[in-house]
Amino acid sequence: MGPINLIDEAIPKLGHLPEGVSVVYDVTSHVHALQFLPDAREIIIPTKSIFMSCQYFPEEFSVFFIIKHGREFSKTECVLSVKTSQRTVLSVCLSSKKITFTYNDKISRFRNSVLTDNKWHTIGFSVTDSFVTMTTDCLQRRRQTLRRNFPSYLDIQDSVIQIARCESCKIAFQGLLKDIIFVPGADVIRRTCPPRTPRNSYLDNHIPTIPDQPFTSYSSVGPDWAGCRWMDVGNLAFDVYSRSIKVCVNGVWKRVSADMQEEKPKSLVFDYLEVHQELITPSSSIDVELFHIPGEGLFAVFANSGSGSGKSRDISGLYKWVEKNFRLYQRLPSISAQCWCHFTIGANSYLAVANYGNDTSKQTNSTIFKWHRHRKKFREFQMIGTYTARDMEFFIIDDEHYLAIANHAIGPNQEVDSVILKWDRKLKRFVTFQKITTIGAYDWSYFRVEDYHFLAIAQAFNGQTTLMDSVIYVFQTDKFLPFQTIETNGATDWEAFTINNDAFLAVANAYNYGPQNFQNRDTQKTNSSMYKLDINRRAFVKYQTFVTHSAIDWEHFVIGKDNYLLVSNAQNGGTEDERRTVMYRLQGVDKFVPVHNMYLGPSADWEVFYDDEDVFFIYSNAKGRKSQVLKAKFRQL
Repeated sequence: MGPINLIDEAIPKLGHLPEGVSVVYDVTSHVHALQFLPDAREIIIPTKSIFMSCQYFPEEFSVFFIIKHGREFSKTECVLSVKTSQRTVLSVCLSSKKITFTYNDKISRFRNSVLTDNKWHTIGFSVTDSFVTMTTDCLQRRRQTLRRNFPSYLDIQDSVIQIARCESCKIAFQGLLKDIIFVPGADVIRRTCPPRTPRNSYLDNHIPTIPDQPFTSYSSVGPDWAGCRWMDVGNLAFDVYSRSIKVCVNGVWKRVSADMQEEKPKSLVFDYLEVHQELITPSSSIDVELFHIPGEGLFAVFANSGSGSGKSRDISGLYKWVEKNFRLYQRLPSISAQCWCHFTIGANSYLAVANYGNDTSKQTNSTIFKWHRHRKKFREFQMIGTYTARDMEFFIIDDEHYLAIANHAIGPNQEVDSVILKWDRKLKRFVTFQKITTIGAYDWSYFRVEDYHFLAIAQAFNGQTTLMDSVIYVFQTDKFLPFQTIETNGATDWEAFTINNDAFLAVANAYNYGPQNFQNRDTQKTNSSMYKLDINRRAFVKYQTFVTHSAIDWEHFVIGKDNYLLVSNAQNGGTEDERRTVMYRLQGVDKFVPVHNMYLGPSADWEVFYDDEDVFFIYSNAKGRKSQVLKAKFRQL
């Protein structure tokens, strides 16, 4: 037997994927791979289709897989398992700290030092004699003693090979999986990793190993480094040993440039923004939510607040990113929508809308929509009674799913209960978890500092003044308790972010009304502030103050190594200051300083997203139907 790609054996046709498994294109590495959702069905291969003339599992064998994992492991995840009706012959499981290899009930644990950096890696196991060896990226090898009888005579009649889900591990594999190569024999390194020394006289002393991008071949996992074939002509490969790039020319791998890698790369600096696309939405919009559905792509949904005409008053627009432009994908019913919130529970994607309603004295239904996999549309899933809802915030604490709703007022009464819902696993619905009395609530923001979970509420108006306290809550003893109050002035948004492990909170103060401004002048001009968590004082202390105009949203983002803040300008009045939308950059002891003054439409909400190496910005228009997508332009130093 030669090397066998178990993925190809299990899924000979990509059009017949198991439920919960999708093929995704990794744009950073330009490869296709399988993605497994939490409820993905196991992929099963009868061993008799692989070992057609064998009754026993090979005494010496190797298994080699190419994976990418870019998040924290919540539980132990399964990659591969060989199971009979009585026992598990072989399994490979992953966690954030360990890679566990089990053979005939004998467990070997290796330290996981690579699988949390969101990059492709190759992991290989070889079993021979009384040892098991793990090789990482063809560079690092670790060996452990494997206590076993030799020969083992492991009977595999009526056994199966399980991929991505198995009984030995708690949950299914949650990353990207490209190949699983099985080799009957302990020479997986020789078959899959190129040698460090030349195999013939045509090659110099810098033989490339596997490239940074994963690849596969039916005969081996890498190209034939003894000589490139006609199919390889023009292909590039990267030598991780000599740090050189080589190209296949006339049957020989040749170095592209001897000094190419010694040339220092030119650094790119964010220079300015230009308009990339103009979007016409059903009506003016106060919020835009960006989200990604595995296997489907990037979407943007606008909370159209109902200033249009006719039926457009009750419609929000969902757009899909296609060929670097947003195209209208679906119209979703809403009633003066204020906010959209996307989240996932298990393998399912949901969209929740906070509906302000048309009558502030009556209860209005806000809606949760669920993505229909076959129809590829969102459908109504659950109705939730709300009062002038302004915001929804989804978060997870200890594997439990929560949805916080900010109820603004009931008629003239600004003091009303806002609600935190919790996902009921049995009912498959959200149910009331906790009610918190709020005053003119506008925005919930969840953030986490180490093992502590926080919710900050932005409170805008109490019926007499906008100068009042907003509250930060902390999760303790299975409920949220007050942690700190901060004086705000018409607060509409909290933006939580971290810089160098320091936690920050920025508040958008939108309106200055009340006794503190008895002359009622420049009501849109307020001071918005940023706060930094002081661990010793256990409180957020003021870090910096900004003069803002009708600010209802802060957006923090990072480009390269630089931290930026972008503030919205919802009213966008007549004076020059009132028409500016300002972007700030963190500059050492100068803190955040303005670096871009943009004269755009009235912006209510900003989002930043990335496509390959391009950086895009999108904002919702608070007063009109024309929102815009902007593209960042860079210059070289």
